[in-house]
Amino acid sequence: MTKRNNITTADLNNRRKQRTQILLDDLAETQRVNLVGIEFLKGIIDDHPDRVYRGQKERPDSYLIVRGDLANYCIPAEPLLRSLTNPFTAYAEFPPIEVHPLGKWVRKHAAACIQPNGHSDIPGTDSIGILVAGLISDRDLFADPTQAPFRRALMRTYGMIQSPVSELFATYLESYGATIDLELGEISVKGTHGFTWHLGGMKDPEIRSFSLSSSVRGAPRRKHCEDTFDSVGDCSNLEYLLPTLSKAPRIFLGDEDSDLSGSKVILSSVAEYWAPLRRAIESGDVDLTAAWGDDE
Repeated sequence: MTKRNNITTADLNNRRKQRTQILLDDLAETQRVNLVGIEFLKGIIDDHPDRVYRGQKERPDSYLIVRGDLANYCIPAEPLLRSLTNPFTAYAEFPPIEVHPLGKWVRKHAAACIQPNGHSDIPGTDSIGILVAGLISDRDLFADPTQAPFRRALMRTYGMIQSPVSELFATYLESYGATIDLELGEISVKGTHGFTWHLGGMKDPEIRSFSLSSSVRGAPRRKHCEDTFDSVGDCSNLEYLLPTLSKAPRIFLGDEDSDLSGSKVILSSVAEYWAPLRRAIESGDVDLTAAWGDDE
């Protein structure tokens, strides 16, 4: 038996075995906690048997169906199974979830990408259980500030009409100081210098995002943009548009950079009605040639 600095070869081998066993135990622990997560998911399903169940299709087209208060949801099962079987070659995130209106299944359904925060350190089966529980309580999920894709999917599902989500959507808009007129299909938010901005066109199938118009202290509307899809990068992102419009038209004077103030179409149109912006363009303080137009 050889010695190295008073440590025998047998001691070294024993220590290596111990370290290796720790790694094997850690790997086994990942399986154990995932089994616990399956029990957590099973408990949710047992508590809501009429709201959470597997659909009729077989693998690889099987789904886990969740019936919420606002809509019905289909979670593709195969990507989840592949992720748990071999995470090195499968999805690194939840697959898109099908969103269907209450009471029926539709072929042209919306899809919601739901990526819960803070799930990187918990077992995958726990994440699935939390996702299912969130969809059961979808009214809370809708109000979650981090779940903009989920809100957009529900609004695409129902449109801007009286629906299971319209009251919640109106409450959500109030957090931005905005209001919605469901009859007109229009969202309004107050800006600076007496402006009120109107995002419309939500009932017009030809408009891909929003039309943009303004009014000043009850004066007639002025249309600035037929479709923000052609003029604004974040053309349908209300989390960007509403806070930005609340600072307009002051923001157009170059006080800060914004996607909205980079549109030649919008700047030119607003300048026709608002003298400070017109003077800023004429003096060169606002460079209209640097903006981009919807014909580019």
